[in-house]
Amino acid sequence: MNKLKNVIKKFFLLFFFLFSAVELIGEDNFANTENANIDIIYSEDYLKEGDELILGLRFKLTPGWHIYWKNPGDSGLPPELEWNLPVGIEFQEILWPPPELAPLDPLTSYGYYDEVVLPIKFKINSNYNYSDKFSAFLSFLICEEICIPEDTNISIDLTKFSQSQLENGKYVLSDWINRLPSKSSFISEAFLSDNTFKISWGSGEEHEKAYFYPEQNGLINYSSNQILRKNSEGSHLTIDRPENFREELQFVSGVLELQNADQKTFFQIESNIERVSFIEVNKTQGLSFLLAIFLAFVGGIILNAMPCVFPVIALKVMSLVNESGKSNSWKHGLVFTLGIEISMIILLIATTVLKNLGQFVGWGWQLQSSLMSSLLALLFFALGVILVSRVELGSFFTRLGNLNVNKTGYSNSFLLGLLTVIVATPCTGPYMGAAIGWGISQPILISSIIFLSLGFGIAFPTLLLSILPKGINILPRPGNWMGVVSRIMGIPMFLTALWLTWVVFRQSGYEGLIILISSLLILLVAFLVFRFSSTIAKRSSIALISVSILFLLFFIPSENKNSKSYIDIGEKWSLERVNQLRDEKRNILLNFTADWCLTCKVNERLVLNSKEFISLIENDEIVYLVADWTKYDPQITAELEKYKRAGVPLYLYWSEGSDEVKILPAVLTKSILYDHLKL
Repeated sequence: MNKLKNVIKKFFLLFFFLFSAVELIGEDNFANTENANIDIIYSEDYLKEGDELILGLRFKLTPGWHIYWKNPGDSGLPPELEWNLPVGIEFQEILWPPPELAPLDPLTSYGYYDEVVLPIKFKINSNYNYSDKFSAFLSFLICEEICIPEDTNISIDLTKFSQSQLENGKYVLSDWINRLPSKSSFISEAFLSDNTFKISWGSGEEHEKAYFYPEQNGLINYSSNQILRKNSEGSHLTIDRPENFREELQFVSGVLELQNADQKTFFQIESNIERVSFIEVNKTQGLSFLLAIFLAFVGGIILNAMPCVFPVIALKVMSLVNESGKSNSWKHGLVFTLGIEISMIILLIATTVLKNLGQFVGWGWQLQSSLMSSLLALLFFALGVILVSRVELGSFFTRLGNLNVNKTGYSNSFLLGLLTVIVATPCTGPYMGAAIGWGISQPILISSIIFLSLGFGIAFPTLLLSILPKGINILPRPGNWMGVVSRIMGIPMFLTALWLTWVVFRQSGYEGLIILISSLLILLVAFLVFRFSSTIAKRSSIALISVSILFLLFFIPSENKNSKSYIDIGEKWSLERVNQLRDEKRNILLNFTADWCLTCKVNERLVLNSKEFISLIENDEIVYLVADWTKYDPQITAELEKYKRAGVPLYLYWSEGSDEVKILPAVLTKSILYDHLKL
């Protein structure tokens, strides 16, 4: 029995000794705190005798908790180490992996969740004995919803690592060292104003998103949005500066995160900071594909109510009335939609070709040509004559005007769709400018979908009216009243022709005006001759129509270089003038406009030429600048492209002392304007 007791006693002594020995080994290279397990990672592959040693400090954190990066952001403290080192080894630096955002409303911090390895670099020489232990006192702040300061001593003995630990250490260290930000091979520049920090770069890396983690505190407002903008020269981020505790720095370093789909790439950025008086900040949110489709569709619907589309409403109404009570009216609605969509595709192809030739073009660009404006004036004058006089000039004009109620061919609906797009191009409605501007900058397939969505929006009210069984029945039955309505609806056609004649005068001066009026007179004579019933008269009429068109094609001047832009209110825009006024911290409203843009002219007549707005200008409360795009201007075109707009109108507003530019709606009212100006 005593022998058994002695055996059991010896067994427990041996077990206690072995257990104590394991715990003793565990004390080296390992430590615990309340919310973190910490250990040292070592591999002989990262030891260069007499030169360099890299160890890994691994944190395994309680789920949901985080520690902080070298710049913690709005709150927090990074891990700190106080070393007790033997002879021959010297601490150099911590190699910080890229952090992630640690938001806790309203604060934003930078740190690490779950697990992180901080590679630590030492310099060693021949005096270092690898069997010598060394230690460090580690202190750090660890947070979830609350923050707890924790600390521990960690003892390091490189002789206590097993072979399996060394092999695993090689893998872990290699993995985390490969995660370190790459040294950037591209040029970066940094700018600082009173309110904004800007970092720009010319990387060839594809990226949809970007974020900059500065190593210096007090440079940016960590909780503000970092706004990414890309152009042909590269990309840049603009970030608000903090209101308090800001630092006037001359150098910046940090980590630039570029993301494409789910792939993130990190670069170490270093740059001198250039102090500037202002930085352009556009906080307008970029569009997504689905949002652009929706905005294009809604913009197309609204475009039906815009003043430039009003003349063609006559043709729409007459077409639908003619089909009332007939079972195939929905087919005419579909053919009308097809005509619009084909027009949109043709317009997109022409836009893409010119863009690939190096010329930026957008919505309504064709009306920058005095020839196109003249041909449209001729077309609307002809339509006005047809509607007012009830002349049937061959099957083409008959179907286009829909003046013969006995004819029900689908060509009428198709041609009406084509004409709708032609007269819609001078107008930009709400939502439409942003969608088309975004679409033009995308690959051809995406651009096509955006243009087709716009076309479908334009056609949608008419299509819906034709498809609904009771939709057409709402309209009156065809009758003698249609002749009266036809003549009334001819009036807007003449007004549109008159307006386009004025546009041609602004584009090509008196020479262009005289040639256009001559063509209109020839066309009028053609219609008068056509009223005679003889075959010779009809053939002569067709010949005169051809002459009026050829006369424009060969003789209308493309541009009168001596003609000047007439600015009744405000002053002419230039980049230099904008920069001067921003240096002076003035309120600035910039109007991108064109004489052929009816939306622009309506906004100016009702809002920007009003007594209230003129009073603001005269009292020096605001400086009003006008950029006239009636004729092609490469500088104005570049500015429109810069703000992702496909055409005019575009209204930009800078308030005094602010770096932010506000983009106002395309359709203005006095209340909308003054709500944005807040003067």
